[in-house]
Amino acid sequence: MKPLYFVSLCWALSAMLCMAQKSQATLPLVNADTYKAIAQFYEYDRAISLDVQTVLRDNLPDGHLEKIVFTGVNNSRVPAHFITPKMGKTPYPIVFLVDGIYGSKERWLKDDSWLKGGLVTKSLLQAGFAVMVLDAVYHGERAAENNFVLPPAPSEYPYKARHMMIQTAIEYRRAMDYVANRSDVDTARIGMLGLSMGGLITFALTSLEPRIHTAVAGLTPLFKKSMFQACESSTFASRIKNCSFLLFAGSKDNFYTPDEARQLYDLITTPNKEFVMYETAHEPPVEYAAKVTAWFKQYLLK
Repeated sequence: MKPLYFVSLCWALSAMLCMAQKSQATLPLVNADTYKAIAQFYEYDRAISLDVQTVLRDNLPDGHLEKIVFTGVNNSRVPAHFITPKMGKTPYPIVFLVDGIYGSKERWLKDDSWLKGGLVTKSLLQAGFAVMVLDAVYHGERAAENNFVLPPAPSEYPYKARHMMIQTAIEYRRAMDYVANRSDVDTARIGMLGLSMGGLITFALTSLEPRIHTAVAGLTPLFKKSMFQACESSTFASRIKNCSFLLFAGSKDNFYTPDEARQLYDLITTPNKEFVMYETAHEPPVEYAAKVTAWFKQYLLK
């Protein structure tokens, strides 16, 4: 029988090795050829008419809201809020806002929503930005697309969830096509802010969409499974080269470890980048509204 201290030593060394491997675990990456193949899934037919309809106009304390509907992917009709500021001057820089799963465009108008969306939207409008937010596939007013049940959870329906994220990303590209036809928007100054699922979409589009000048992704999940490689943030992070990028994470978030969040940040190759770790779980703190507004002011109001 081996001495007890020897067994204890082996157990301790094994535990330390497991901890080291976890802290040094590499995120799933793809080579250049695989990336090119994945990028094709985010393309779309630009010749298809947007067929935009304005269905509501409303005055907000800090802006003017237009609710529009346009043609997205596979004959979908996409409800969106386009809001211009009462302050500032045309043409406005614009920030596209992307919610997490189970969210909606309305959450960006509510101060007490999960993402403190009203605080962010008001802060951006007061700084002179236009904002635009869509209802993602199966979300908000698009619940009928999923028989009025909750959107598919990635853990339960990985392939349907993956399709949901990719189609939503394409529809944000279509939204950029829409604002390109507006004289009150400066399409040389486009930003994007996405949280959770929106963070995944932000990583993909910042890599693929040259019209995005700066981006912020927060609380971005890491799935680390092959079926999610086409929407995994690490697939796109090393291809972000031509715009500034702010990544923020929660130190207590169950969707990644602090080490993994730092690894994801290190993959981003643009020199104009910043990493912030908040002492939070999978929910943004109130103070992030001021942080992201300052970021967009730095890179879109030059």
